[in-house]
Amino acid sequence: MLAFFFAIVVFFVVFLPKMIRKREPQPERRLEADMIADSFQMLGNELKSLKEQLVMKERLASLGEISAGIAHEFRNPMAVIMGYAKLLLKGFDENDGRREIVQSIIREIDGMNSVMDELLKFSKSEPLNKTEIDLSRLVKDLLKETSKPDDIVLESKGEVRVKGDETLIRQAIKNLVNNALYAGPHVRVSVFEGQHAGKNGAFIEVTDDGKGIAAENLKRVFMPFYTTKPEGLGIGLSLVQKIAMAHGGIADASSIEGYGSTFRIFMPNS
Repeated sequence: MLAFFFAIVVFFVVFLPKMIRKREPQPERRLEADMIADSFQMLGNELKSLKEQLVMKERLASLGEISAGIAHEFRNPMAVIMGYAKLLLKGFDENDGRREIVQSIIREIDGMNSVMDELLKFSKSEPLNKTEIDLSRLVKDLLKETSKPDDIVLESKGEVRVKGDETLIRQAIKNLVNNALYAGPHVRVSVFEGQHAGKNGAFIEVTDDGKGIAAENLKRVFMPFYTTKPEGLGIGLSLVQKIAMAHGGIADASSIEGYGSTFRIFMPNS
């Protein structure tokens, strides 16, 4: 399948324009030939984008299966350890110093369960429940719930509507905003209509003024389990990409070291 896509892209982008030029059209026909060449160039770009999305979907699907397997394998022994720890805790008096040790074990298991929850969330591919959404309203409401609403500026001109799964889109935007607040200290969120790969839709841009991301790391930010946070699992941005692609859109990022980063989601309106 990938070889087929690659062959089509090479034909439209490389060989066909050369064939058109060799025919040396008359001046009055040159404009028409250029328009045809531009159309094929655009088609080639769209096919290239589709190929990249297909590769990403295959990788995410494989990693999702692995994540689910790991989570299930760990869940059972962790449940047993948690059960024994709670029994031990009940057997100790309130003043027994060993209670603190057992409570530490329980807290660690709770933390591991949170990691397992994230892995299972990443592995799920539930059907979309699409409804018409006003992205401007959704983002405005979401920003009120963040830990630092006063550090965020929202830029939006009226209603920006798309069709999508509101719960999943909310989760994707929330992940981007939380990452931006971590990079901080100030965040700008923009919602506007636009086009991508010939599709009409809307963009959500989240920009921070943090230290930025090195070029070699920028290519890896959407890869599952890649993170620069000491306590991070590296699933948040991968989940953003997965949600965007499930809607027929895409997520990308740009950054300049020392000047912050911008993460962008495109959602088609159909």
